[in-house]
Amino acid sequence: MSKISNLFARHWRNMHFILIIILISVLFFGNKIVVTYVNQITYTVFYSPFDKIKRTYLTLKTTSEENDQLKTLLTEASLTISTYEETIKENKRLRSVLGFEPTAGHTLVPAKVISISGEIIPTSAIINKGASDSIYIDQPVINQFGLIGRITSVSPNNAIVQLLTDPSNRVAARLVRSREMGIIKFTSSEGMLLDNLPIQGDAVPGDTIISSGLGGVYPAGLKVGLVKNVFKEELETFCHVNVEPFANFFSIDELFIVRKINND
Repeated sequence: MSKISNLFARHWRNMHFILIIILISVLFFGNKIVVTYVNQITYTVFYSPFDKIKRTYLTLKTTSEENDQLKTLLTEASLTISTYEETIKENKRLRSVLGFEPTAGHTLVPAKVISISGEIIPTSAIINKGASDSIYIDQPVINQFGLIGRITSVSPNNAIVQLLTDPSNRVAARLVRSREMGIIKFTSSEGMLLDNLPIQGDAVPGDTIISSGLGGVYPAGLKVGLVKNVFKEELETFCHVNVEPFANFFSIDELFIVRKINND
């Protein structure tokens, strides 16, 4: 057996050449049936496997290109959906804000928060509107939930908002139900308070607090918060009222400046 294998290996090229000669001779001089049969064998043995490999490669290449295109389309669609979702959320917030009707002679100017400052709690924010947008000092600032603060500094394209959480900020306010009046202030130890409410005042948890319009900075009717607790100590002149603000000062994005129309 090994002798035959060695003989086959030694004369393989000659045998290959002879096989080709025989094949050519059959194709040229054989009858139609033999030629057809040889063609079928040749196609099946030599051409068909490589043709299948070629078609498989082209199919895989096309599939790979289609997958890449699909991935690109999916990425673009995902980005578009995310943009639409953010737009929808922003529109909902804007519609919520527009539920506030500015007092006569005022309009709302939308602004975006650029940065927020404060050691433990936020006390100020920089917005993307300034003097070139007719923004000036002491304009009130709100968001979709309620009063945020006031403008304290202005540059051509930016402005600084002093938040209600700044202990130096004060807002003249009143209770919607009883019309009792007091002053909104913020302390680091107790949070937001309604100060200067007389001991005889009618305030209960859940009462809504709005700006009173006194002082000339904040127009009347801006939402501030809800009465959280009321403490009345004997021999004290004023109540101790804790307030839950409507606005979340740790999460502010879109803001609106309440601008007087006659100052545009």
